[in-house]
Amino acid sequence: MINHVFVYGTLQPGQPRWPALARFTPEPNATRAASVPGQLFDTGYGWPAAVFEDASSDHVTGVVVHLDPESVDEALLTLDAIEGVASGLFQRVIVTAGGHPCSAYHWPGPTEGFHRIPGWC
Repeated sequence: MINHVFVYGTLQPGQPRWPALARFTPEPNATRAASVPGQLFDTGYGWPAAVFEDASSDHVTGVVVHLDPESVDEALLTLDAIEGVASGLFQRVIVTAGGHPCSAYHWPGPTEGFHRIPGWC
């Protein structure tokens, strides 16, 4: 079972959607900085989009969040709803971050009109 998630935008600690994710962590400090090969974009809609690419020399910076093993399924359902997986907005994929396999949310659409950014603040 994969009980880590890699987040890079509004789900990071200190960001507006962190409380939706924080309730699924077993401890307050269940996060660790990490990066994944790919590119990060500012969509202009108040949230970023990551395009993960194993062969990329660029990296998406974010954090790995350790999920409580007993609530992984509920956590992923909640995150899928936030990220619009059912409507095709984002896709949940598996990436390696911080030495762990992690669920992460990949932008499958075109990036024209988006601006590449080094990270989300």
